[in-house]
Amino acid sequence: MGNTFFKEKIRRLREDKKLTMEQLAAEVNVTKSRVNMWENNGTVPRPDVLLKLARFFQVTTDDLLGNIPTTEENMRLNSIQRNLKKLTDSDLERAEAAMKLIFSDIWEEDMEKEEHGKL
Repeated sequence: MGNTFFKEKIRRLREDKKLTMEQLAAEVNVTKSRVNMWENNGTVPRPDVLLKLARFFQVTTDDLLGNIPTTEENMRLNSIQRNLKKLTDSDLERAEAAMKLIFSDIWEEDMEKEEHGKL
């Protein structure tokens, strides 16, 4: 029996990027049938391919495998992260500037931690 979480996650990530199985296969240098096995059987790829997938989708291998507890907070943060990935660099800069204005107290706290090497 395969990893149900993995098969659903990899399909959702691929579809979010509007990629075909063939396109994803080309990105990580595997065959389309291998991607099909991931999405339909939950077959987990070799560690080197799993790492390529994580880097390509900008997630952790734990996230791909379902080793992170799914909470409402995680789901909300993942949704925000997925949408931020759709922005251009200039749009990301604008979003960051807006967030810094709105949440200046949080940003100031993080900047202080960075200065003291705690982040």
